[in-house]
Order: sequence, then C-alpha cells, then structure tokens
Amino acid sequence: MATPMARQRPGEGPGGRFVKRHRERLRFSPISLAVAVACWCLAAPPLGAGQQAAPDPALREAASRLAAGEPDAAAAAIGRFLDGREDDPAARQQAGVVWLLGGRPADALPHFERAVAADPGFVDARLALGQALAQLDRTDEALVHLDRAADLAPERYEPVYLAAAALDAAGRVSEAVGRAREAARRAPRDPGVRRFLGRLLLRIEAWVGAEAELRAALELGYRESPEILADLGAAFAGQEKLAEARSAYEQHLALVPDDPDTLLQLGYLDWRAGDHAASADRLNRAIELAPGLRRAHLFLGLTALRRLDLGAAEAAFRRALDQGEDFPEAWFHLGKIALRRGDAADAETMLETAVGHAPDYADAWYQLSFARRRLGDAAGAEEALARFEALKAEEAGEPASTRHPAPAG
Repeated sequence: MATPMARQRPGEGPGGRFVKRHRERLRFSPISLAVAVACWCLAAPPLGAGQQAAPDPALREAASRLAAGEPDAAAAAIGRFLDGREDDPAARQQAGVVWLLGGRPADALPHFERAVAADPGFVDARLALGQALAQLDRTDEALVHLDRAADLAPERYEPVYLAAAALDAAGRVSEAVGRAREAARRAPRDPGVRRFLGRLLLRIEAWVGAEAELRAALELGYRESPEILADLGAAFAGQEKLAEARSAYEQHLALVPDDPDTLLQLGYLDWRAGDHAASADRLNRAIELAPGLRRAHLFLGLTALRRLDLGAAEAAFRRALDQGEDFPEAWFHLGKIALRRGDAADAETMLETAVGHAPDYADAWYQLSFARRRLGDAAGAEEALARFEALKAEEAGEPASTRHPAPAG
C-alpha cells in the first residue's frame, strides 16, 4: 500500500522537506562565501608567505558607507581609491568586490568587466563577474565566465562551485548537480563542498548519493550547521530507512528543539510506527511553531482517519487548504471522505480539483473513477480509470494498458 508520502509534490516529501525552507540559503551562501574568500583576499597582492595586504582605507570607508546605506558616499570613496589606477585590473577587482559584498551587483558589474577586459586571464575577476551576473539573473552569461575560470584554473574548485550555485538559483538543479560533482572532484576533502552536493542531490531525490555526500561531509568535520543532520534524515527517509531517519532527526532536534520541520518529520515517523498519540503531539507542536506548515495539518487528518473520526480529519484537511489551495493530497483525502459519506458529487469535485493541481496523481484518478461511476457517468469513469492505468504503467516503466483508451488531454 502506498505510504502517505507517496503523493508528495517535489520538495515536500519526507526526504524533500528542507527545500522550501532552505532554498535561498542553499542558493546564495556558497556564492557569497566563495566570493568573500576567493575574490577579496586574492585580489590583493600578497605581502609574503602567509600574509595578505590589508584593504585600502578608501575601500574600508566605502564598505562602511554601504553598510550605513550611503551608496553615493561609497561611490565617492571608491572613486578616490581608483584615482590614477582606473586601468589597473586588480584595483577594479577590489572596487567591484566592495559593491558586490555590499549587495549591489549592478554597481559591481562594470568594475569586473573592466578587470576582465584588461586581463582576460584574471581568474578571480571572472569569478566575481560570474557572481554579479548570477545575482542579476543573467545565468548563461555568468556561466561563460565561470566556465572560463574553471579552464584557466583546473586546480581550483571555486569556479565550478559558483557555477553550480548560479544554476541552482536559476532553478536548473540537474545542471547544478553536474557542476557540483566536478567541484567535489576538485576538492574531495572540503566538507562544505560535499554538503552542498549532498543537498543538491536531495533536491532531485537522489537519496543514496545524497546520503553518501552528507556522510562524507560529516566525516570530514563539517560543523557549520546542525541542519546537516536533518538533511541526512531526509536522505534516509527517502530510502525508507526509517530507523536511521529517526535517529538523524532526533539528533537534530536535540540541537534545535523548536524546529517545526523536524517535528513534522518525527511526527510522520511516529505515524508510520502506529504511535498516533506521539504523532499528534509532535504535529501539534509543529503547528504551534509554524501554523502554515500544511503537511502537519495533513498528517493530523490522517491520524484522525485512523481513528475513523471523519469530522476531525475533514477539519484538519481543510486547515491544510487554508494555507494554500494548491495541495492535491488534501483535496484527495477530502474526496475519499466524501465517498465514504456517500456524497459522490462532492467527491467528484474534490478529486477533480486534486488532479487539476497534480495531473499525474494516479490514486486520485482511481478514486475519481469510483465517484463518476456512482454518478452514472460510465464514460467519465472509464476515462479516469484509463488515466490511472496509464500513470501506474508509466511508474512501472511498462507500456500503458490497451484495455482502455487514453483519455483526451
């Protein structure tokens, strides 16, 4: 029998729970970190072994002015810094980094462009130029410079790491995984790179690979955030390794006791284990912390269904829909409740709404066939059943059944 998570939408199942919450952090922190390290420091000429030149006083002033919300004063300070060295690529690089780290990529862009034009082999300028373009949603242009930097410096991981983050920010996750794999190949002992790859693999539900990368990050000493334990729990849950998932989530909860997403996952695992009282306690706590966590409402409804309390289940599913009507699982279960009550017309409406939001929702098509048959709509029932069989055959990698014609649309 399919588990309640079987109908998860991308990023919403037991293994994908982190996606919505952490997507922005996943996208931008690797870029900012790499720029701060690779671009600011490496742009300044070294003083000697292990030493680095301090930023120019004018640049320090510019950074302070930007932090204070005074871009005109920052521009004046940068102008003083560039006086007499307008064509110096290193100076242009440093000026651009001040704007970039100050959150103004459009102002940084011309400085990086001039640095690269003056010195096409200036790797760090290309890295920063790629970063600025990525933040301006000019992803393909960013990749041109990041890929060129990767060719110029095959020993460095930053170019492909930044390219992966830029692609992820653009929603091109499968492409991002390829670049992140190359970053991990170039820096196999960097725990941050391995964790970044592991999280991207979670995004595409490559659970086994995600587990391997997250484990590697921990073994290499990753200590940046306890959320890696929740990510590891997600990788386990995606593989149905429920005991391991529980252990990882509980370790995370011990460090972050008020994390609603982890409470949700543990509530789900309690539900799977048949401990509905413990599940309800966790889910109610998750809702108390994050009322908009609609999957917590969903699982409270499923717990009520196990008790055959249709009223409480219906109320929970409707509370889930209060957080957003594009939630096919809630519509699906409301449709099943309507069928149990003998209201085929209401069931048809609910189930049609479910497949409207998720056309590949096989179980909803199956229940819809029952609702239509009870309403005397034999043709509609056959159409829904044909869609169900086609989807199940597709899941199994088999040709669709020829017993029923494929429905139109």
